[in-house]
This record gives sequence, C-alpha cells and structure tokens, in this order.
Amino acid sequence: MRTPVFRFLEERLTDAPMDGFRTLLAAPEGLASLRTCQGLRPLEVEGEELVLRWHYRPWPGAVMDGTLRVRPQAPGAHLRLDGRLRGWSGFLVLGWMRWRTEHVLDRLVGEL
Repeated sequence: MRTPVFRFLEERLTDAPMDGFRTLLAAPEGLASLRTCQGLRPLEVEGEELVLRWHYRPWPGAVMDGTLRVRPQAPGAHLRLDGRLRGWSGFLVLGWMRWRTEHVLDRLVGEL
C-alpha cells in the first residue's frame, strides 16, 4: 500500500526589501513565524533567490519537509512557502498543520 502525501502551498507578493529578508533569514531559528518549520537548514542563495529548507520527523512514521523561497519582484519580494507531510498519521494532523501554516508568510513579513 502506498504512503499518503499531503501538500500545502502559500504565496505572497510584498513590498518588503530583499535585503531585509536576507538579514532575517540568515538566522531563522529565532523567528517566531518559522517556529512551525523545525529542522531548518542554513540559508542558500540560488542566483537572486534566497532558499530556506527544512526536514524533520515530528512523530514515528511521518516526515515533514518544505521550502521557503524569496525572490526579487518589483517593488519588493515574492515569497513562496511549500511543504509536504508524508505518512499515515497525516490524516490525524491535517487540520492542525493547515492551521499552523496558514499565515506563516504574513507573520514573516511582520517580523521585518
């Protein structure tokens, strides 16, 4: 039997400057908005785009991973948050996960 996969995607256009995000994401562990994204890896720079990835196992039989991408777009930045939860226990936490990720990007911009 195949393992189920649940995905989420959130995007925002903002007028916040790229330099602000570069500074903010250099040390993401202290950000309240990214507390739901455990297992954060160091910030990567791919061309003009900033990429922050995470991967962790919140409980046995489940894996959560995702990516936050910030790229320049006039007049500020384009934010894209995507992630997935793999495992049968996802049925139990689908509503909880949606609640925790629903306004992550809005809170991230508010922390600038």
